[in-house]
Amino acid sequence: MADGKRALKWILTTVVLLGLSALLILFLQLRRHQGEALPLPDTAARALMTLAGLRQTATKDGKVQWDLDAESAQLEAESRRMILKAPKVVFHTKDGARVLLTAARGVLDTRTNDMEVSGNVHLRSDRYTLLTESLAYWHERRILQSDVPVHISGSAFDLRSEKMTYNLETNTAQFDGQVEGNLNEDMAL
Repeated sequence: MADGKRALKWILTTVVLLGLSALLILFLQLRRHQGEALPLPDTAARALMTLAGLRQTATKDGKVQWDLDAESAQLEAESRRMILKAPKVVFHTKDGARVLLTAARGVLDTRTNDMEVSGNVHLRSDRYTLLTESLAYWHERRILQSDVPVHISGSAFDLRSEKMTYNLETNTAQFDGQVEGNLNEDMAL
């Protein structure tokens, strides 16, 4: 019986020592990794601030030019650019109409209010829908410009073009490159 107690004590002592050794090793591993930072995505490393949900309005001469909503935004420290995820922009025209822009991602220059959007870009008004992959907005001139193919359609027309410039002030568009399209026969004279 004394041998059984001695064997039990020896087993318990061994288990406790192994447990303490494991805790010591774990503590040393954690301590060693404590000073290491987690790797950040490139844009997050440059970001001064990250926002979940963004709403911004731009005005010019006291008039609302556009309203912006984005799923998230990261303000870059050095360039003062805002990287946008899923931006939605409502442009207000002189005649009171609204033009809705949606895209997968975008960049807003916080100094000039110029924007560039890309990825499944849709531009909608009550008269037309435009689809393209990238679009730039020049705030001072109130110009939307795409240097990649666009498809614009409405009830009276369906056009495709290599490039497009749309002036929000005059509500006119210029199409460049290989322009192809159809006009609705109800519009023909």
